[in-house]
Amino acid sequence: MNLRKFWPLGLILLAVAGCEKSAAPAPERTVRAVPVELWTAQPSTIEDRIESVATLSAFESVVLTARVTSGKVSAVHFDDGDTVEKGQLLLELDTTEPAARVREVEASLREATLDLERLGRLGADISTRAALDIARANVSAEEARLDQARAALADHRLHAPFSGTLGFRQVSVGALITPGTVVTELDDTRRLKMDFTIPEVYLSRIGVGDRVEAYSPAWPEDVFVATVRSVGTRVDPITRAVTVRGVLDNASGRLRPGMLLTVDLLAGETSALVLPEQTLIQDGQSSYVYSVDADNLAVRVPVEVARRVGGGVVIEGGIESGQPVVIRGQVNLRPGIPVAVMQATGQVELGNAP
Repeated sequence: MNLRKFWPLGLILLAVAGCEKSAAPAPERTVRAVPVELWTAQPSTIEDRIESVATLSAFESVVLTARVTSGKVSAVHFDDGDTVEKGQLLLELDTTEPAARVREVEASLREATLDLERLGRLGADISTRAALDIARANVSAEEARLDQARAALADHRLHAPFSGTLGFRQVSVGALITPGTVVTELDDTRRLKMDFTIPEVYLSRIGVGDRVEAYSPAWPEDVFVATVRSVGTRVDPITRAVTVRGVLDNASGRLRPGMLLTVDLLAGETSALVLPEQTLIQDGQSSYVYSVDADNLAVRVPVEVARRVGGGVVIEGGIESGQPVVIRGQVNLRPGIPVAVMQATGQVELGNAP
C-alpha cells in the first residue's frame, strides 16, 4: 500500500478533531462560601458623657500685703504652711508712733469734752449757746481724729481675713515694708472651685447641682466628686464653649489650687444603634459594613458614623434595627460573594459614650 497517498487525509482528520476538542465548553468553577459570624443590629441605651479638663482654684484666696505707708516688722506669728483661723494675728509692725498718736488724740478729746461740760453748767445766754455749739463741734472733730488714729494703729497689725492655709512667709522680723509688700498668701482649700468648659450644645443638659466626676493623675485610682455651682452666662464666640464652675470637697487636703483634673460629666441617656467596632471597615473618608441578604450573599452597606463609644460606634444611617451585620470574616468578602453563617463565639461588650 502506498501511504504517501493518504497522509494529507490524516492531517485533515487530526485538525478537525483538534477543533472539536477546543470547542468543548470548560467546566464551571464553584465559588466557595466564606464563613462569617453575624451581629444583629439592635438599639442600645448609652450614656452621653462629656469629657473636659478642669483647673482647680481655692474657694477663697488672697495675697496678704501691708497697708501702712512704711513700717518695721516687730513680730511674726506664723510660719510656712500654717493653718489659721479667721481673725488670727499674723504680723505686727512697730507701733511706737501710731500708739503715741492715739494717746495724743485721746488727750485732746478729754480736753474738748471737759470744755463742753463747763459750758453746759453756765447760763443759757446767747454767747453761751454759741460757745456750746463750738465745743460740741470740737468734741466731734476729736472723736473723728481718734477713730482715724486707732485705724492707723490697727493697720500695723495683720490678721487673717478668713480661715485657711498660709503660703510661704515673705518677711522677717526687722524688715522694713511699704504698702503692697507681700507678706504671704492665704487660701481656703477645704473646698476648691473647679472650672471647665463644655460645648454649647450641652447647655440644656447641665445645671446647678449636677454631679461631676473628676480624676487626677496624681491619684489615678481615686474619683473626686464635685457639684455644679454655676454655669457661665456667656458663650465664647470662638470656641463655642461655656465655662462651668463646680465645687469640690477637699477635706483630705490632697488636691492643690492650680492642678488639672479630667472631668467626666453624665449629660443624659439616649437610645441609638450601636455596632461593635470590628464590624466597621474604612475606605478613605467613607465607612461601610457587610450585611447578608436572603440568598446568603454579601452586601456592602455604606454607613454614617456619629461618634465612637466604648467598644463600639454609633450609627446614624445605613443600617436598620434587626439587620444582620458581619462581625467576623468580612476581610475576605466582596459584594455578591456567598457566605456561610457560623455561630457566634461570644458577644462584644459595648461601653458608654465619652
